[in-house]
Amino acid sequence: MIETSTPNLLLLHAYGETTEEQKEVLATELIKDPVMHEEFVNVIKAKRALNNKMKSPSNTSVRIIMEHSYKTEHLQEI
Repeated sequence: MIETSTPNLLLLHAYGETTEEQKEVLATELIKDPVMHEEFVNVIKAKRALNNKMKSPSNTSVRIIMEHSYKTEHLQEI
């Protein structure tokens, strides 16, 4: 397994980016270590708060991006 620091592993796990092996190790550690469990709860709370603050781009922004994409589409063929 690739070693990752605990805060990074907790963040990866919160976003579903951990391997099966990492999930198993983390599950065991979360049961054993109440401090780590509390840190994971805080990561989840922060993730939820960030998700609640997310905003979608305006229609104008989407239109500008789509127009630019259309204009530069032929450059991908080069």
